[in-house]
Amino acid sequence: MTVAQRKKQEHIVDHLLYCLQMEDFIRAAQFQPTVLQQWAQQQSAAEGTDAMEEEQWLLKMAHSLRDSGAVEKGHASDVQETLMELAHLHELLLGPLDDSAYKESFATAEPLLQELGTKSESSVHPVEQLVIGLYGWLVLRMKKQAISAETEAAMVGLRNWANALAKGHLKVYFGAQ
Repeated sequence: MTVAQRKKQEHIVDHLLYCLQMEDFIRAAQFQPTVLQQWAQQQSAAEGTDAMEEEQWLLKMAHSLRDSGAVEKGHASDVQETLMELAHLHELLLGPLDDSAYKESFATAEPLLQELGTKSESSVHPVEQLVIGLYGWLVLRMKKQAISAETEAAMVGLRNWANALAKGHLKVYFGAQ
């Protein structure tokens, strides 16, 4: 099992964030198979996964980026599909499944989403806004850039909503309680 597969089973939003990071890594490596293969070997050693599976997953992601026309920006088809799947799950949790904990976490995050929406050039589904917001925050943290206290406080709402969405994913797709 690859790191991506494990993350998908454990926390779907973490899985998406990992995929976005790998998309950026693939682009930074300029799609060079040798760089991707070396990274897969290192990832496998660090995570205790199968090196060949990691390599195949990463090369498949690179091919998908090319095939999706996402060489410079955009997402691989698997990422797009997962975002659509979560958008549908979001609507289910708010509507027919009437998940009160999910509704509450979404309501708490909604003001930040509206603020993010005003800064965006295009209109995207709230789930995609969630992933974009969390990924941007993670990139800032990885670069050790200053993050305002206001932004950190707002991120708590997004993280709580992401956790509720992941819990809903486990409940609906894996029967977890």
